[in-house]
This record gives sequence, structure tokens and C-alpha cells, in this order.
Amino acid sequence: MRSQQPSGEPRQQAPDGPHKQASDGPHEQPPRKRRRGLTITLAIAGGVIVLGIVAAALGWGKTGPNVGGSTTTSTGAATSPSTQNAGGTAVVGIGEKVRDGEFEFVVTKVAHRKSVGGRQFGLGQTAQGTFTIISLKVTNIGSERQNLHDNWQYVYDASGRKFTNNVMADLALSGSNGHNNRWLGAVGPGKTVHGQIAFDLPVGDRAVKIQLHASMLSHGATVRLSST
Repeated sequence: MRSQQPSGEPRQQAPDGPHKQASDGPHEQPPRKRRRGLTITLAIAGGVIVLGIVAAALGWGKTGPNVGGSTTTSTGAATSPSTQNAGGTAVVGIGEKVRDGEFEFVVTKVAHRKSVGGRQFGLGQTAQGTFTIISLKVTNIGSERQNLHDNWQYVYDASGRKFTNNVMADLALSGSNGHNNRWLGAVGPGKTVHGQIAFDLPVGDRAVKIQLHASMLSHGATVRLSST
């Protein structure tokens, strides 16, 4: 006879086999390769940012200080010895070279007089105020003849008032200094001329700068005549 288990005892279930999978399916592996690539990219970007901050702090790429008084452009070419005009902003002092167009100017002297010229020959001229007389050396640094005129030149006082030359005084100077009568007009290439220009300013007023022009429409270059 077969033995029977009591009806009240539960049946024993066979143990699961060693290869039985879980009921909810296989587990997915984490995307390790994708995360590793993202980490490398972020690390490179962070390094570039750090290098940029260090470069800015050290001033890389900035132009060095001006050495020896010459200005060097980004191409490494230095300016010429005479100061270039820059829209009328070039400013030098008495005895210094300045260029406008194809002329190089040097103010060599400034004088003040009540009258100019030889009175005995009827060439003298008396100022209503006081003459400011500018002595100039002008060189044609171009390759062609250039015209030079005294009425293209102007002086300014400390208040910014503009004064033109006194034509009669310039004519009077032509007869008194021996060369003023032939310094104006056409100047050949490489030639240097000397002359004087007179400006009639009110009594007690002084010209603080002169603006020199190679032509009527040029920008002009400024020479300081006074520190005040």
C-alpha cells in the first residue's frame, strides 16, 4: 500500500534550478562607456577655461610698452622720425619735426614785436596789437614739387581763438630778412626752405599753438608755442 501524506501538510516545491531567471526579466548594464566619454569631454573643456583665465591674468597677447620713444604698429613697422599727422592731433614742441602731407615742418623760433620791416623803405608794418612771428624750416619730403603758402597756417590763443597771418607783415618781413621773399611757393623734392610768418594778436594775448598745413584742405599738424 502507498503511504499518503496527511492532507493538512503542504507539499514541498522542488527547488528552482540553477539557471532559472527572475520573473521580471534580465538586468540592464549601465552605460559606462557613454558616461566615461562625457567625463573626458568635460575635463577637456574645464582645462581650456582654466588656461584662458591664466592667459588673461598674465596679459598674454597684449602689446608691450613703448621702448625708445618709437611707436610700433601691429606689423612691427616703426613710425618715421618726424611725428605723423593724425587727423590734426599730432602735437610737438618748438624745435621738433612734424609732418603734414609731403612737408616736414620745424618751428625754430617765436618772437613778439610791435612792428616789422624796414620803415625807411616804406615796407614796415605796425600791429594793431602785437605781432607773433613764427620762424619755420620746411622740407619737401615727397617726390614732386609742392606749393607752400603762408595763408594756410593758423595760430590759436589760450581761449581757442583762431588767427590768420597778416599778409602785409609777411611782405614787410620779406624785405627785412633777406630770404623770406623766396621761401614761399613751389618747393622741390628734398629741398628745405626757411621763412617767417606774422600774426597780429590783441595786446596782452599770446599764441599757444600753431597749426601747420601742407595744403588748404589737409588735416594739419600742431606745434605747441607755450605751456600755458
